[in-house]
Amino acid sequence: MKYAIFCLLAIVTPLLTSCIDGEEEVYIKADGSAKVKAVYRVPGILFSAEDAEELKTNITEGIEKQKNLQLIANRVDKENGTRIITIEIETDDMMALEGVLADHTRGVNPSKADKMLHAIMGTITVNLDGLKAGLQRDVDLGPLLDANLGKNSASILGDSEFRYIVHLPAAAETSNAHTVEDNGRTLKWAFKLRECRDKPISLNMVASIPLPWWVYAMVVLGLLVLAWAIFAFAKKWRARRLQTAATA
Repeated sequence: MKYAIFCLLAIVTPLLTSCIDGEEEVYIKADGSAKVKAVYRVPGILFSAEDAEELKTNITEGIEKQKNLQLIANRVDKENGTRIITIEIETDDMMALEGVLADHTRGVNPSKADKMLHAIMGTITVNLDGLKAGLQRDVDLGPLLDANLGKNSASILGDSEFRYIVHLPAAAETSNAHTVEDNGRTLKWAFKLRECRDKPISLNMVASIPLPWWVYAMVVLGLLVLAWAIFAFAKKWRARRLQTAATA
């Protein structure tokens, strides 16, 4: 019996360590719009076809409740025994990403799909200070890993990791990013899942707030109106001066 269990673990463990993976990439533009693409890979033995369908439904319902959010992609594909979860969201206001999917009701007995959705999303908090925005993202995968892999999840997960990438229109002022590229405009984090059971994932950054295009348009329009008013005043003042000189 012990030999059979050992053989089963020998077969299952490589499948787990080679398939659990996640990457989220966020593009924030200068006009305040944003695009998010997330891809997660989960072994089919941990996440069934029924779980996948429920996850898709939960994501669709959660996004529909949010204003200014558009769901571009929401699918779960199967490849070599691994379920590949792909989610793409677009918004014309990056502030709408705060609290995304947080309002989804999990019920008294949340399903595996519910637990996974809330675990991987975590909490997103945005703090405004003048023309600066501070973003804090916290993701606690401990309960999810314990529920699906047991207390020995650290030894099973191997090199599995979650990665987060944020592209900014201007350099971030501060962040706890593991890697900074493109003169501070690209921030990258990588977390080994074996370390996330006892230590939640934490991302933070402070950057200038991108202003919508119409703000710049209003500023340009205001400058043009001001320039026209000055020109009109100068022309009128000159005409009066010439008239006074002629009368004298």
